[in-house]
Amino acid sequence: MARRTMVMVGGVLLVLGGLVGCAKAPQQSIDQAQAALDQAQKAQAPDYAPEAWDEAQQSMNAAMAEVEAQNAKFAPLRSYKNAGQLIETARDEAAKAEQAAVSGKERAKAEAESAVTAVKGSLDQANQLLDQLGRCRRRPKGFASDLRLLRGNVDGLAQQLGDVESAVSSEGYLEARTLAVELKTQVDSVVNDLERAKAKIGC
Repeated sequence: MARRTMVMVGGVLLVLGGLVGCAKAPQQSIDQAQAALDQAQKAQAPDYAPEAWDEAQQSMNAAMAEVEAQNAKFAPLRSYKNAGQLIETARDEAAKAEQAAVSGKERAKAEAESAVTAVKGSLDQANQLLDQLGRCRRRPKGFASDLRLLRGNVDGLAQQLGDVESAVSSEGYLEARTLAVELKTQVDSVVNDLERAKAKIGC
């Protein structure tokens, strides 16, 4: 009887041991998903594909939460099937985020370069107006000092363009685009002032 009990206990232990052996966290899949996230981050997904990056992170967080939930269970009751599916989803989302980042960066580059071109066009227009005013025969009181002030403003704005171009060169396309848009607004304001001055004087 005692021997039979020992055999039954041994059989149960073997079954439990088999279950424990099968119920292991899918570490290799976790590592692959994390590597995919690292690649997306390296591709600057947080900057150029923030929505896709957030989705990838949320998917990974959900997967790891499921892994931790299974780890907390009694070993024979653990099942990482759902965790494996969530990890696969996280890996796929990370790959999508990387691709979106590459596309987003290229798009931001094109937009930044276009914005720089637009600033240069506005600066050219401002300088042309300054030259026209400088050749104007009608010179009301204070005209010379006002013209110097306006030229100084234009020159100062032109110097700021160097910062924008530097940002483009260092691949800071989002910053460059923002700076260029703000700079063009300032230059356009000066252009409007010059056009009004030209019309008022009658040049």
